Amino acid sequence: MAATQFLGMISNYLFWPSLVFPDRTVTPARTTAVVDEAVRTLVARYGTGLDRPNR
Repeated sequence: MAATQFLGMISNYLFWPSLVFPDRTVTPARTTAVVDEAVRTLVARYGTGLDRPNR
């Protein structure tokens, strides 16, 4: 489920607008910002695993 959410966050801002509006370009800066925010969102929700005690 996390992978689907991650890809959904990215495609919602990068893929679909480019598909619907072909004249619209996505800059590398916009791509970086969208991916960084998607990563931050997933880490906030699912964590990194580093906060779990060793078993």
